[in-house]
Amino acid sequence: MKRFVSPLVSLIMLTALFGCAVKFTLPVQYTNDNQCFKQAITLLNEARDLSNPPGSEQQSSFKLPQETEDKMFANIDEALRLSDRISDKYLDYLHPQLRDMFRNKLIKGTEIWYEGIKDNNSGKVAEGFQKQIEGDKLVTEWLEWWNRNGQGIADKVFAE
Repeated sequence: MKRFVSPLVSLIMLTALFGCAVKFTLPVQYTNDNQCFKQAITLLNEARDLSNPPGSEQQSSFKLPQETEDKMFANIDEALRLSDRISDKYLDYLHPQLRDMFRNKLIKGTEIWYEGIKDNNSGKVAEGFQKQIEGDKLVTEWLEWWNRNGQGIADKVFAE
């Protein structure tokens, strides 16, 4: 099983914990979008953690227990469902490039990676592996962008 790599989620959570010095009030019309965004990010973070159990980085390959894999897939399914409920206006409000980066890099990358895992599990190993690489590439583009732009976004998302 290919590991789900999404350091973005850790970045957002660390930023929320340590970087929210700016006081910001989110407009009320974005309350539901904000909740969906935070929950989707949290679920993707949990999925990543499930796909990378302690000690797995020292193994060339490993098999997740079925229960763990099922939970990981459920988290991804829910995160993708929630991402559809987030308005473009909310994403544009947070940052002018966020809509494109969130939808076309993070979410699309996750979808492609996930399809690759499903293909791999159904015996289409070559196709699955290629999709995993393609998905990882998109998520990496998101991460690089987030590293340059995420602080201001996180200040808005995690404002209390």
